[in-house]
Amino acid sequence: MAAISKVRARAGGMSFLKLILFLGILVAAVSPALSQGHHYFDIFVGEQDNSNITNDTNGTDSGSIPTCVFGLEPCSVTIIGNIQLILFFGIILGVSAKIISDGAEMLLDLGLPPTIIGGIVLPLLGAVPDSAMIIASGSGNRVDADQQIAVGMGTLAGSTIMLLTIPWVGGLILGRVDIINKQGVDNKCSKLEVSSLWKSGVSVTPDVTYSSIIMIITALPYLIIQGADWVYGAHKPQTIDNVPSYIKYSAIATSVICFIFFVCYLVYLVVFSAASKRIDEWRGEKRRKENLKRNALKQMLLFQKSPKPVNGSGTSGGETENKPLIGSETGIQKKYFSAWKVHKKEEEGATPTASPAAEDEVDTKGDHEEGEEPKWKIGLWSAAYLIVGVGLVTIFSDPMVDALTRLVNKENENYSYTKDDGHKVQGQYIPIPVFYLSFVITPLCSNASELVSSLIFASKKKKVNTSMTFSQLYGAATMNNTLCLGIFTALVGIRGLTWQYSAEVTVILLVQLIMAAIALSYGFLYKHTYMLLLVIPVFLLYFGSILVTWMLETLAHWK
Repeated sequence: MAAISKVRARAGGMSFLKLILFLGILVAAVSPALSQGHHYFDIFVGEQDNSNITNDTNGTDSGSIPTCVFGLEPCSVTIIGNIQLILFFGIILGVSAKIISDGAEMLLDLGLPPTIIGGIVLPLLGAVPDSAMIIASGSGNRVDADQQIAVGMGTLAGSTIMLLTIPWVGGLILGRVDIINKQGVDNKCSKLEVSSLWKSGVSVTPDVTYSSIIMIITALPYLIIQGADWVYGAHKPQTIDNVPSYIKYSAIATSVICFIFFVCYLVYLVVFSAASKRIDEWRGEKRRKENLKRNALKQMLLFQKSPKPVNGSGTSGGETENKPLIGSETGIQKKYFSAWKVHKKEEEGATPTASPAAEDEVDTKGDHEEGEEPKWKIGLWSAAYLIVGVGLVTIFSDPMVDALTRLVNKENENYSYTKDDGHKVQGQYIPIPVFYLSFVITPLCSNASELVSSLIFASKKKKVNTSMTFSQLYGAATMNNTLCLGIFTALVGIRGLTWQYSAEVTVILLVQLIMAAIALSYGFLYKHTYMLLLVIPVFLLYFGSILVTWMLETLAHWK
């Protein structure tokens, strides 16, 4: 097992170096284009001459750059420029989330207790990207933070709703099997037909139902601050200079309750949940696969060196045929030879067909193979992944928030940029709230690794894997209800920001209530089996949540 970890550590090391090289080339290639007078971008690296930046409202030099962060970060006051920046920063954030996921997976090879890895480390690391985006949205001066915090709410709402709908539907489609007597049959999947909507689906363990119950319980803190706003703030418009005191107190109270729930949830994962069993099953499955490969390799090597029958001429009858096999080892032989040698002594007895010559050659070749990879090296690679991943998320979350905010900033129209060739670029913006942009874009960047891994698990079409997929999704929503909401409300309370998210909170609670009701009803009435028919309403729920939010804000004037 440790030898396989060695292979993984080396492969991970190479992919890690390639990834860093890719990011370096990307930054080196794009940054000059963003900073050397491209007409989409209005900021240069470091100190620059602002004489070409004019304010069209008065025709004089503005002398400063609107809402731009000085330094190496580029910015734009045009639609195309900001879209390019969002794509640029979004790719980096998505790669960063993948780096964190890979580093967390490498922790499994260190032999740490599964309760610690599955109950504390993995959930925490999974919430890092969203938490970083929320913190970045509430940073800066108080006036800017009050506007940009909408990105944090969009991240919180979009991440929660997206995880409970899009990958939920994908897991149901990829993991579908035939349903017989209200139970899914592993690895049995008939051809997709109209009748498959109710004759196929997935079966999950009761843990999924329990996870949905925990999710809806941890969503209750939303009602603390939102309930206070419903009672005291229905007819009291808020401004940054006149934030009601009930907002501050209720936000801090919500944050405290969220962090208490967060600690309780971690304790539950460590003590009561099936997280440790999942880690053990993961390790056991991987160990079984490696044993099969090692045994196959062993038989292959011993077969090649077994004594051959002697024909009438005194030579081995198969000598000519076996020369090509002996002269060229296959890729799988080279990859798993040292792994087989490390575990060779663990097997009892000797293979009856093994000849002394074959045993000697195996040992002789094995003497030159490297032994077990030290765990401290695997730990260093894991730490490098986590440090780089968290560092990239921390660095690029704030520029991502700025780019999203600038894309919808009406003040962009007041600025224009004139190039040396006389080309004039007028500032532009998209007239939609920044909440909707962050609702769609940031969750795709911060949760890409969870989205992919959940779909991979479900595609195995086994009950245990499908259960892990749905438990992971409900668990991610629980982390948003505790850690992410706690951070968000702490920023609102401590910094004295306004609370104008009645519509958003209502939709978050509504979606979680619907998804919990599905888990409970199908858990108790259909033996924890979800029919494929559910993909239609759940998929529409994602887009419906955006529509309901818009209707509550525009028609009902919920702020």
